[in-house]
Amino acid sequence: MVEREQQARQEIDKQAIIAEIKDTRRGHYIGAIIAVVAIGASVYTAMIGAHWSVSVALVGLPIAAIINSIRSKK
Repeated sequence: MVEREQQARQEIDKQAIIAEIKDTRRGHYIGAIIAVVAIGASVYTAMIGAHWSVSVALVGLPIAAIINSIRSKK
């Protein structure tokens, strides 16, 4: 009886860890996509001759997100 409960608990913990890994991986993918889009948009606005502050703001988006992520882990 105790062995079955322990095995069931271990299985639940294993599933929770797998779900957390998948969630983290999904967050990394979404973050990478946002960063690439922001940098691409920055390059595009620089190529069409937009004001330099637009490009800086677009590049600042992923940088601000990284800084926020680092600060929230402490």
